[in-house]
Amino acid sequence: MVDRFFQIMGRIAGYFNTDNTGIDSGAIFREMKKRGNYDALIYTKDEVLSFSSGLEVPDMFSDGSLITFFDPVMVPSLIPAITPSMMDLSSSTKDIITVCDADLYNWKHLSESYGNDVAGAIRNDADLLVLFLEILFNKVAADKLNESETLSFLDTSLRQLRGVYAFGCKVDDKVYIARDLIGVRPLWYDLSGGFAFASEKKFLEKAGYREVKELSPRQILCYDLEDNTITLHDREFLSELTEVEGSEDDVRDELLKLLKDAVSIRVPDENFGVMFSGGIDSTILASICKDAAEAKGVSVICYTVGLSGVTSSPDIICAKRIAEELGFELKVHEIDLETVEEHLKVVVPLIEDASVPKTGVAMTMYAASVAAKKDGINVLFAGAGADELFAGYNRYKQSGNINQDCLRDILEMHEVNTYRDDTVAAFTGTVLRLPYLDEKFVEYSLAIPEKFKMSDDMNKVVLRRAGEELGLSEAITKRSKKAAQYGSRFDQALKKLAKRAGFSNKTEYINSF
Repeated sequence: MVDRFFQIMGRIAGYFNTDNTGIDSGAIFREMKKRGNYDALIYTKDEVLSFSSGLEVPDMFSDGSLITFFDPVMVPSLIPAITPSMMDLSSSTKDIITVCDADLYNWKHLSESYGNDVAGAIRNDADLLVLFLEILFNKVAADKLNESETLSFLDTSLRQLRGVYAFGCKVDDKVYIARDLIGVRPLWYDLSGGFAFASEKKFLEKAGYREVKELSPRQILCYDLEDNTITLHDREFLSELTEVEGSEDDVRDELLKLLKDAVSIRVPDENFGVMFSGGIDSTILASICKDAAEAKGVSVICYTVGLSGVTSSPDIICAKRIAEELGFELKVHEIDLETVEEHLKVVVPLIEDASVPKTGVAMTMYAASVAAKKDGINVLFAGAGADELFAGYNRYKQSGNINQDCLRDILEMHEVNTYRDDTVAAFTGTVLRLPYLDEKFVEYSLAIPEKFKMSDDMNKVVLRRAGEELGLSEAITKRSKKAAQYGSRFDQALKKLAKRAGFSNKTEYINSF
């Protein structure tokens, strides 16, 4: 009997109906266990296997396996958190098994709805999500819902979760996969050889899957193990935005209130970090984090990274000045060309993209995550989403409909930014938290009149006004944007390394990895 309540978090995968397809499912294990010192928990048809290190995992080819790897630092134990005897589920469902990658901020609140005995046994968000889905699908069975009704019920129920997640859940002869509506936590799938899903595209491609697709955050997929067919359920999100009313001050105040709430609910019960460039987005974020951390009795450290040299990078120069002005605890991490090249050997294959801009940004994320992890920091805040919500890029100046373009960019973030950032952070064992991508904050921000976002001489107007309200100086609130790869000078590092290695351009050099 498989116990269904193991705490599980981190990278996930699952594969089904792979017999006689030529798929090397063992490659999924081999790719995942490159993560090194990560615990592994593997569900097969008949048993649960656990390993104290991902490097100990043998090649396995059991069809119908669900896999999760997770950082043991973030997991208290592998002892089952809850057993079926602790609650009366009145189950009419024979088989429910879940693997998940979750960071839920309201899990304690939701756990209270299950009563004191159960709530006391739920130790974290992964426990909560596994139990949440167990109870949900037992209700589906009890109410005898059809497939369409089940998917609608699952969609509605998942909106109770505040946070980011990706999961695969096997329920009898069906497998359900879904992710958070913004798409912060990644999920990919393939139907070319049975059915498979995984947190990262490379896990499936290494196994021989050739039609790997990213699951849209606005869809839930149901795979029928008997018929080898899928059903996709579309999830409504940001489809009916009504422009907010009020003065610029009113909008600023509500925006600040929502952002403070988005930060506060994400602050962990331990010291944490903030990626800090000295720009308006990260300075507002760091300022709010500082207050929220003090209120919770923990510390927050700002991390700024850049290329070493005779002169520090623009981000480091600016970050030092602002940190001193605002009383932030700042740690600067400068790396030389040789270290940049060593990092590239990890980052380029990791992000599965050899474009120069993505590589430059990923290098910044990787360097900051590594520095934070060395300090024992497990949670790192970042300002992703602010540019897309408040028209921060130069291209918005030519926009015919700023809010429509902002909406499009937010809906496409999972394709452009969040997969890169989450994959890099997860590789280092760091949990990435993105308050600007809080669903409530996103919905409000996209409904702000565009006149409060862009003026003749300034972008992100209302966000800068929020900075002023926080007491930030004009030098901070009016600082122009410099992309991460330029502010850190990692783009310059790529240029120098490419030339030194004899390549004609940066793209060719990056492709060499």
